[in-house]
Amino acid sequence: MEKTKKKRSLISSNQENIIAFLVSTVIAFFFLLKSWQHPWLNVETGTDSSVFKTIAMMMEKGYMPYRDSFDHKGPLLYILNWIGGKISSYGGIWVIELIFLAVTIFMIYKIARLSCKGNFAMIVMLVSLSLLFGYFDGGNLTEEYAMPFLTIGIFIFIDYLKNKKISMMRLILSGLSCGVVLLLRPNMIAVWLTFCITIFVIHIWNKNWKELGSMIIGFSIGVLLIVLPILIWLAVHHSLVPFWEDYIVFNTQYTSEEGNRALFSAKWDSFLSFFNTSVCMIAFFSMLYHCKEKNRILNRTYLAYMIFNLLLICMSGMVYSHYGMIIVPMVSYPLSLIFSDIEDIEINSISKAISILVSIYVLSTMILPDWIETVKGLPNTFENRKDCNISDTAMTVAKIIEENTEDSEKISVYGNWNFIYILTNRSHATRYSYQFPISEVKPEIMEEYIEQMEEEQPPIVVVQAECKDDTISSFLEDNQYELIWSENKETMDEALVYMK
Repeated sequence: MEKTKKKRSLISSNQENIIAFLVSTVIAFFFLLKSWQHPWLNVETGTDSSVFKTIAMMMEKGYMPYRDSFDHKGPLLYILNWIGGKISSYGGIWVIELIFLAVTIFMIYKIARLSCKGNFAMIVMLVSLSLLFGYFDGGNLTEEYAMPFLTIGIFIFIDYLKNKKISMMRLILSGLSCGVVLLLRPNMIAVWLTFCITIFVIHIWNKNWKELGSMIIGFSIGVLLIVLPILIWLAVHHSLVPFWEDYIVFNTQYTSEEGNRALFSAKWDSFLSFFNTSVCMIAFFSMLYHCKEKNRILNRTYLAYMIFNLLLICMSGMVYSHYGMIIVPMVSYPLSLIFSDIEDIEINSISKAISILVSIYVLSTMILPDWIETVKGLPNTFENRKDCNISDTAMTVAKIIEENTEDSEKISVYGNWNFIYILTNRSHATRYSYQFPISEVKPEIMEEYIEQMEEEQPPIVVVQAECKDDTISSFLEDNQYELIWSENKETMDEALVYMK
């Protein structure tokens, strides 16, 4: 009889997971109408996204990240964009976005289910996701791809400290998730730093040497499974040293030496900007309240993770909205504890009334408004899916480049407008596809860029009008480049095209 009950329970759990994942995929599909990579939109991708897609395009042509194309993000980001390019040259990365976001949403649901029932877990999932409307920033960004692995790490740690569930497979998966995040951007690994320290101290205190050893081995295997192959790939192609200089050394300078970013006031403003949302504050005070109750070790560690995570987000002193995406997985567990408390109210009528009121409030203020706004434009987006929504300036510049250069020739864009490389399928002439703001962090970059430009002498140089300065003007004049196009030769507007 017990076996039959267990089997029924298992089947029910599997069905719930299947339904939850299908719902997560549908939610992800509709949310990703906000992605600039969506194949129905045909719009110009964002500044950072264009850099990643440019490096992926260069990889397709046989070049290497870091060695041939400077950028200071993790190598996995370029690999994902390269895979996306294999699916479809322009919108293929959207398919990867869809898979990653569906997994993220599903795992947020699973985290919530560790504390509350399915209906409340669904509300927690939607409330957590509501933050993403303000943080998504066009998509194809490091934080977006880190989210599913953050949720996996959070789920494994909570399930272990709360229910003592652990296995070698989970240890490897946790290590693998940590390795993935390390290869995207290392300041997003707060969850592993805080929980690993807690678990390490617990096992040392209890002298559980054998279990601790197994955990370290399993976790290390997971990290190495993803990190080692990519490091070998970089080393084989002579890109390991540039990787270290761009990803580690430059990022250290980026967060400490770029003018006002090093100021404590800038970091403080950044911290408060990301903390100052109703969802984040409710989650924080929920966690603070639950630190004194059962599961104190878990809850206190989780509170430490929340604080540490926010500190790492604001270490650059900048308030780029997409930094906040890693807050989305973070708030799910604290929010689920609130609904768990509602479930624990003994008087059924009061419990039901509170549940209904809380659900109505949350739906009407935190969930539905953004979703209504997102879905409202769906018919219009579908009807106009074949329209080109790329700016006239970008299309004109691309046409000039295609008419005056061969596919094999290299060009240079001065500023930060990598979309031109993607639109024309042209390689960039120097190691630096863009120069700002990186040259403000490290002035030697501009010297190296001009030296390489002197050597390469690209047939076309595109200059963003707002970035035109004495440095590029001198180079163009000394090397006899002529202005062949601008929107208005007096105002210059957005861009200028020079030809050798």
